[in-house]
Amino acid sequence: MSKRRLQIGIIGDSKIRSEKQFNIAYEIGKGVARSDSILICGGRGGVMEAAVRGVHDANGISIGILPEGADSAEVSPYLTVKISTYLHWGRNPIVSLSSDGVIACGGGVGTLSELSYAALYNKPIVCIASIEGWSKEISERGSLNHPPIRNQVIKAETGKEAVEKIREAILSSK
Repeated sequence: MSKRRLQIGIIGDSKIRSEKQFNIAYEIGKGVARSDSILICGGRGGVMEAAVRGVHDANGISIGILPEGADSAEVSPYLTVKISTYLHWGRNPIVSLSSDGVIACGGGVGTLSELSYAALYNKPIVCIASIEGWSKEISERGSLNHPPIRNQVIKAETGKEAVEKIREAILSSK
């Protein structure tokens, strides 16, 4: 019987804020693929597309949980698997709950909802502290709960560090 591959979610801005953010997301995608894990994301632009492109370039597998149909112009052409939901924001829990753990890279309110679902279901969470948005805010706070839960969120600065930490957290939680 073969061992199931880890499914690592990436969440973040649907539009890239900086070259640094693109590079970190791309590095996360490559790292996920090289670790023989599967990348789960929302399947559109920004952080999602940068990570999926990294997976593609490293010959890995990526799955997009799409807010619309697979033929939408906003869907990343680099995805391996495209799952049409037609749920728009309603697909956010599916992204988080289909993942064994999630990495946040920047992000707005959609990312915050995905982080919240991950926290509600005790999924390991790594937040990139070096990118503006919810990943930075939550990494500084260390938790999504109030009062904060100690060690709920793991902080990372680089894509490589994020992949190493999420894999370690997922494996130690099993």
